[in-house]
Amino acid sequence: MKKIEENFIESWELVRKHGRNRYALRTGVLWSVFTAFLTKIFELSAYSFKEIYFTKSFLNYLALFILVGIVLFWQFIWKFNEKRYHALKKRQENESNS
Repeated sequence: MKKIEENFIESWELVRKHGRNRYALRTGVLWSVFTAFLTKIFELSAYSFKEIYFTKSFLNYLALFILVGIVLFWQFIWKFNEKRYHALKKRQENESNS
């Protein structure tokens, strides 16, 4: 097993230990804020930073992204990482039994 795979197993076990809700909040919010700011960055050529990010419209936009991130995005990442984790654990057990 590669070192990067072993590192993933160790780090994912720590994430799992802290629970799904904490992961949902942290991952969902981080993804949301990053994505919302990134999608609006292209408007900086036409408008000022203040006109884009310090508006009620952007706050609504950000709130929508946070809602989507907390409700949907984290679930996709959680399921993806769980599937990878279980496959790697199974392979790790098979290698240790051989």
